[in-house]
Amino acid sequence: MLGYFRQCILNHLRSNIVAYFFIILIFIIGVVVGALAAKSLPDEPKNELIGYLQVFFQGLSQNPAAPNNATMFSSVLYNNLKSVGLMWILGFTVIGLPAVLFIVFTRGFVIGFTVGFLVNEYIVRGLVFALASVLPHNFLAVPAVLVTGVAATSFSLLLVRHKLQGRINLLYETVTYTVLCAGMLALMVLASVIEVYVSPVFMKMLASLLLKE
Repeated sequence: MLGYFRQCILNHLRSNIVAYFFIILIFIIGVVVGALAAKSLPDEPKNELIGYLQVFFQGLSQNPAAPNNATMFSSVLYNNLKSVGLMWILGFTVIGLPAVLFIVFTRGFVIGFTVGFLVNEYIVRGLVFALASVLPHNFLAVPAVLVTGVAATSFSLLLVRHKLQGRINLLYETVTYTVLCAGMLALMVLASVIEVYVSPVFMKMLASLLLKE
């Protein structure tokens, strides 16, 4: 069974290697643009954001009463599932491809801006905090977004080939596409659990490092 899944993954990668290259490139561009945007942020919004972060870090370091994790989890889960679900729907259209690319770009932009701002402002301490707060859940969320983006792009192009050439088992391809996206939804659920219940633990441990004298 394990060998079968491994073979399926390898076949999927071989069949979509160009799409993966393009989607990953869009994501990396988003990260770079986000980091540059953080570095070139005007003084006024930058100072406001720094002030907000200082209050946030102070609250974490003082270990206040636990927030409503159920409400937070619902919000995070909704946002994560919305990204994958929207890309799945867009995959059934051709005109929705730019929106798929925009979702991938936006995910990269948010990560790049967050990490870039923390590193620009707090240097090494910011990098350590960024890794602790951003990496754990994005270790699962980013692959889920990338795989869904590739699947949506490939399925849209498959629909075009079907209209032009026919001879494609559209039902089989639709089921395969949907099952793959469902797997990414499950991955997003796990990423949401980590973001709400695991990442804050590391953030509380490191928050005092970022408090300015």
